Amino acid sequence: MKYFFSLLVVLLCCTASFAQDKIYKRNGQVTSAKVTEVGIAEIKYKLPGSDGSVIYVLDKNQVSKIVFEDGHSDKFVTDLKDTSNYTGQLRKAIKINFLSPLYGYTEFSFEKSTGIGKSYEVSFGIIGLGKNSQLDFAYYGNNIINTKRNQFGFFASAGYKFNKWPDFIFGKTRFTHLMQGAYVKPVFYLGNYKENVYSYKNNNEYVLGKQHVTFGALQIEFGKQWVFSEKFLIDGYWGLGYGADNKKENLSQYQNSNNSTSAFNYANSRLGNSPGFSFTFGLRAGMLIK
Repeated sequence: MKYFFSLLVVLLCCTASFAQDKIYKRNGQVTSAKVTEVGIAEIKYKLPGSDGSVIYVLDKNQVSKIVFEDGHSDKFVTDLKDTSNYTGQLRKAIKINFLSPLYGYTEFSFEKSTGIGKSYEVSFGIIGLGKNSQLDFAYYGNNIINTKRNQFGFFASAGYKFNKWPDFIFGKTRFTHLMQGAYVKPVFYLGNYKENVYSYKNNNEYVLGKQHVTFGALQIEFGKQWVFSEKFLIDGYWGLGYGADNKKENLSQYQNSNNSTSAFNYANSRLGNSPGFSFTFGLRAGMLIK
């Protein structure tokens, strides 16, 4: 019995020596310690294994929560505008609009954070690097000519993001990445491409030809960007604005050469005659880089 109590005392002492508090920092680090004081602005603690003569002090704004050895926890909310919360995070990203090939083009983007709630983004698109859709046209005799659009060209866009302060994800209290959050982005588009189009000739015949289109648009885009594991991101957006182009589709003898119809310009779509309202939407996926 004497040996049993001795062993029990040793086990209790070992358990006590291993029982520690956990300090979770906003940069993702976890520190095992013995918290001695939680103040208004500071947290004081001792490191395990030390003689207790050295007390460490940590800014409370750098801590998301403390899990104490008895299992209960304290969570802390701090100033989102404090740049120290995002120390060490990557602030550049490259992305691809992975829906764009379905619409006949491929778009690449580069984004760089310039501060809390601010970043600029530039994009470059290759029209024709994607689905080559069918250009169906019915003419006299109810015959149908099946031809591909065979589009080819380029476009570029540039915009500046104004982010909501980086938000929380999936209910967790740990701060998310600097580049995560809802945003609004004024953006300008400019591009040029050519594609097949049917036009009406005076000899009552529709012929296939090439149309060269130059387009531009000034829009406001709204979106939200998520960052996962501080490595990958997803960016969903839609936008509305004002655009102009020289596109004319399926010209007939009843159309005036100065008129144009609604146009799909790959990077964006225009409603009604040019100039007119334009809109965009997309879903980008990417990765963070140094």
